[in-house]
Amino acid sequence: MEAFIKVVDLGSMTSAAKVLNVAQPALSQHIASLEADFKCKLLDRSARGVKPTEAGRILYRYSKSIQRQIEEARRTILDNKPELTGNVTIGLAPLSSAALLATPLLTQIRERYPGIVPHIYDSSGVMLSEMMLKGSMDMAVLYGERPVTGLDYKPLMREYFYLVAPRGMYPEQMPPEEVSAAEVAQFDLLLPYRESFLRQTVERVCAEVGLRPRIVAEIHSQSTLSSAIAAGVGAAVLPMSIAKELPNLDELCIRRINAPSASQQMSLCISDNAALSDAAFAVYKILLEIIVKTWGPFEAQLGSVAIASGGPASPPDEPKDEP
Repeated sequence: MEAFIKVVDLGSMTSAAKVLNVAQPALSQHIASLEADFKCKLLDRSARGVKPTEAGRILYRYSKSIQRQIEEARRTILDNKPELTGNVTIGLAPLSSAALLATPLLTQIRERYPGIVPHIYDSSGVMLSEMMLKGSMDMAVLYGERPVTGLDYKPLMREYFYLVAPRGMYPEQMPPEEVSAAEVAQFDLLLPYRESFLRQTVERVCAEVGLRPRIVAEIHSQSTLSSAIAAGVGAAVLPMSIAKELPNLDELCIRRINAPSASQQMSLCISDNAALSDAAFAVYKILLEIIVKTWGPFEAQLGSVAIASGGPASPPDEPKDEP
């Protein structure tokens, strides 16, 4: 399976053969044997490279899950320790309330399961979803609620967005607490990359009134964004939880955007095909505890999440009420 995973990751038979230190004809024969075993085509080959078919994507997700389990078994055997060990990958949407979960999550993992090594990613929501689909990420807290084949989204809470600008951008009179979509479009804005759900939300809010946002810089880093706002480069659109974390809060004017689309659903995302390893399931439970403590309760059935030792299971029921 390692050879198949490497071919999909690199998108090239030639590159995979070099990394694996095997002859390309031998690698091609191995893939052909896999396709014969599964009685279907696993890879689409073209002049631009190699891409997995639908069946290939399913095999890839399960292969990655098996690979992680083997790595954890090896680590446990070599360490000769009974406690949980292994790597767990968690995605947290940047510039969102999800980003604030990182520190308490790392602290709790360290205290309860020192043998587990967490990997935190704060890429765009699109990138996190792609990593989940590829099986290279165990779980993610991100914006979005639309069903995606192969992924299970658990709604957590709705996050509302605010225009955050230096007070110097306003005349002497203090502005009202809310700001219209038309007014947002008049500001020089500092927004994340186009792939970001937050950026897409701002563009949608402005489009609803027939306007486009005036973007003067694309910034993904919270520290850089904070410095740029303080320097008067422009205004930002952020959830209140992140706006309150900015160091120069007393010098800012924070106004809620009064528009139908000025919010996003925050969801917990896991795979509904590949099982969680024991280590990942332990981290998943800790993450749920922190979410409930931070944002309030929502309905989730821990026992129905698929874990490696128990095999695939039905995903939890959707929550009936959002906090």
